[in-house]
Amino acid sequence: MHAPFSANPLHIADTAQRMAQKAEGTESRVFQKVAVVSLGVVAAASAAQVLLGLLRELNRRYDNDRNSDRSR
Repeated sequence: MHAPFSANPLHIADTAQRMAQKAEGTESRVFQKVAVVSLGVVAAASAAQVLLGLLRELNRRYDNDRNSDRSR
């Protein structure tokens, strides 16, 4: 069953875009802005996930290099 309200930014963006198509004037622009902000949240979360993965990899390599230097 689908919840009436979802905090998923993609769902919010989709809903806001559909509401913007049905609305007129100022309301339409507000819904469009909500959709754009929601998509921005998704993009920021994706970028953060990639950066965290890269940081983990760099930390792992640093630890491996440091441990290999100690064993010499």
